[in-house]
Amino acid sequence: MTGAGGSSGAGGWRAWARALAAGLLVLVVAIGVLLSVFVRRLADDEMSWSLRRGEFVLVVPDRVRPADVVMLRDPLDPSRTVLRRVVARGGQKVSFDEGGARIDAKRLRQQEMGDQPGIFVRKETIWSKPPARANDHLLAVRSPVTRWISPGVVTVPEGHLFLLADARDAAVDSRWWGPVPESAVIGVVRAHLAEPDLWRPRLRLLRPEE
Repeated sequence: MTGAGGSSGAGGWRAWARALAAGLLVLVVAIGVLLSVFVRRLADDEMSWSLRRGEFVLVVPDRVRPADVVMLRDPLDPSRTVLRRVVARGGQKVSFDEGGARIDAKRLRQQEMGDQPGIFVRKETIWSKPPARANDHLLAVRSPVTRWISPGVVTVPEGHLFLLADARDAAVDSRWWGPVPESAVIGVVRAHLAEPDLWRPRLRLLRPEE
């Protein structure tokens, strides 16, 4: 009687262990699938200095906020996806002069941060309102006197976004495309795994102020 009970107990333990192993395998596969869908490795420096080549970002479906980095298909080359920063939304006015960009006539403030091989790093601030709150990110420019000039004022249509690359003088964005429909957004960057430097930690959760 005792031997039979022991055998039954061992069989139950083995069945439980097999079920646990199968469950863990399913979990690992599910995590792998999710990572392959939502985690992207950056293949270029078009969003440098904030996001650099070889680093990883988490891109998820989410509501778009001012200063968000969004993923979309390149309007000029739909075979590739790109990341760009939201600087204006429907109803806002965008203009450029030799001092940089203005949103509803309010200049995006810039601050010189330092230099890296071949580029100069600037911090740019997009103010949300109301109330005004700062959303900061880093630009990479090839010259400390770079200017981005575009004639006239662009009024962003409702349901559209005006998007800029953080590498302003090295990438194409809404200065060429014009405003982009919000429906073109595939996902929003909500986390960033970086190579840490003077201005960036290794891991950042990204959720700009409204």
